[in-house]
Amino acid sequence: MRRIKNLLCLALALCLLLPGLPAALAEEAYEVPSEDSFGIEFPEDERFDDKTWEQVVEEFLQSWGADPDSVGLGYYNTVTGEEQYWNGDKYMVSGSMYKVPLNMAYAAKVASGEMDWDTTIGAFSYERLLEGSIVHSDNEFAKILWEHLGNGRYRTYRRVIAPLMGEDPDTVDAKYYENNFFTPRQMIFCLRELYENQENYPRIIETMQRAEPTEYFKRRERRFNIAHKYGFLQETYHLYMNDCAVAFTDDPVVFVMFTDNTVHAYDVMADFCTLMCDYAQYHHALRTAEEAVEAERQRLEAERLEQERLEQERLAQEQQEQTVPATSESASPTEQPSVMVSPAPTGAESRSTAAAEEQQKKGLSSSSLAAMGLAVLAMVLALAVLSAIGRRFRVRPGIFLVLTVLLSLGALGKIAWPAYEASRDKPKGDPQETVINFLGALSRGDTAEAYARMDYVETLGLDYEPQRESQKQLFDAMRRTFSAEVYGDCTVNGTRAYQQVSCRYLDVDKLNTEARGQALIYISRYVSSHPVGDLYNENGNYRPELMWEAWDQAVLELLQQHPEDYRSSTGIQLELRWHDGAWHVVPSDKLLQMLTGGVDVTEKGGTA
Repeated sequence: MRRIKNLLCLALALCLLLPGLPAALAEEAYEVPSEDSFGIEFPEDERFDDKTWEQVVEEFLQSWGADPDSVGLGYYNTVTGEEQYWNGDKYMVSGSMYKVPLNMAYAAKVASGEMDWDTTIGAFSYERLLEGSIVHSDNEFAKILWEHLGNGRYRTYRRVIAPLMGEDPDTVDAKYYENNFFTPRQMIFCLRELYENQENYPRIIETMQRAEPTEYFKRRERRFNIAHKYGFLQETYHLYMNDCAVAFTDDPVVFVMFTDNTVHAYDVMADFCTLMCDYAQYHHALRTAEEAVEAERQRLEAERLEQERLEQERLAQEQQEQTVPATSESASPTEQPSVMVSPAPTGAESRSTAAAEEQQKKGLSSSSLAAMGLAVLAMVLALAVLSAIGRRFRVRPGIFLVLTVLLSLGALGKIAWPAYEASRDKPKGDPQETVINFLGALSRGDTAEAYARMDYVETLGLDYEPQRESQKQLFDAMRRTFSAEVYGDCTVNGTRAYQQVSCRYLDVDKLNTEARGQALIYISRYVSSHPVGDLYNENGNYRPELMWEAWDQAVLELLQQHPEDYRSSTGIQLELRWHDGAWHVVPSDKLLQMLTGGVDVTEKGGTA
């Protein structure tokens, strides 16, 4: 009896395993060669390998025995946007580094035409004051400049340069006004503004390049051109030694170092400069190698896709020759909207719409048919085994026969039923065509057509009309610059389909960041050329209309002068669903973000 039970369990397990046979018969996915096979060399430096910037700095300070709390550091890569800080928001004595934003405020006036290099300030031409305060670090020349800029008041001068430090003079920490204090983050903002908008601050970088060519950051570093402004202050109990710089490495970087009673400060500062240059060069080489690997991977993937395409064309041609008689005229191609379709990898699991429809026409797949055949064979074998067992042990075979038939029918049902359901109510048409029409409507600004092709989302924000002129132009630019291309084949899975799309759009986050800096600069210029009564309200804050005017001007200038700088590209996956006899696009959150710049235009969210 125990043997009979074991055999029954074996038959049951066989029947239950049959539905998994189609997956076992699937083809093995294509494997992309590993990076090691490309023969591309990656940089190696034990100071930086697999380490964060903070780890690199921590090890550097430990090697010099420097107190980590007495040092303030900042680093910014102007190419990659990497930004790092050590005690980044700690206010420290800046020494003569303040002369950089001080002269930037005057250079901006020269660039805007409010003054020129020969303009006299305190009996000296500004050209001479610039040279003396930066190259020779003359404190008397610097005092003439800040007193003139602040109408004799130190606090007013600090308010004027606050936007150049990335701060609102009304909300900045009170410590900012106490003394000649800056934070590493403020100095990095200042240097970044100076480098990225050099035309607004003529001669500043060139003048900084002539300052102390063999001391501070430039004491030992000779490989790269460096523009810097050092700071030195000796008091009874403190030695403050600082420097800030723009280093023209392969990826130009800006960095700053504050020290307070740091032992061997000269050497620490010189080695920190070299460390940051080496760090920038290491990551430039690493990024270059990674880009080369990615380019090689894409090349190999493109070759594979081309081979697949040629093989599919060959098979389609053979099938056509076997099933379709030749005709004298070929059908004329259907005219497509102005949305491009380009080949792209979709993965081993993806299949085109044509393949899906062909599969539905055939009904059950070959692997499913194989599984059904195995199920029938298993049922016959089970009957034979049970019959033999029944005769030997005098067991009535009818019970086993019924059990075996039921289990086999259940296994067959699990295989056949989904195919039957799919054939009963299968989607029709090409979902990719729906995506093409939808994207074409977006590109043309045809809101009604776009909405007719989508579902499950109430609005795309295309009807939103802002009130301010800058917002109007911003939204107009978003709609005007948006474009999309269908990328690769459409993957169909029952009543759902998925299409990769490559989009070009206006990067509003990037523009907002740039506009904030531009607005602060505009306010700084306005402050220096208007009486105090025109600047502040009764609460001592900037007038709201001044803030809006600065913001509007910044946005409009950026959109008019450098619109291409704020266009980005990305890939998204659009989902489609079949219902009511048609395919419908389900817009993703990422698509909505690109169309509206993140502004909530729904009735629930208002018009933020």
